[in-house]
Amino acid sequence: MVVESAYRGYRIEVVAVRVEGAWDAEVTIHQPPSDGTACMGRLICSKPTAKIADERGAACAREWVDRHGRSR
Repeated sequence: MVVESAYRGYRIEVVAVRVEGAWDAEVTIHQPPSDGTACMGRLICSKPTAKIADERGAACAREWVDRHGRSR
């Protein structure tokens, strides 16, 4: 699990999920303080370890924030 609590005003949470012999990442992006809404999704990355899937999920989440997020 990876948690970045303050990436450009967003909280990023990534959890590796084992799927058919490989690892994907479930990603949640919050902009605190929020009303409970969040952007959530699964990154199908088929990595060999949970750690690598977590790292890839966090990198993709940061890229999403860089492209679509609003700075505080």
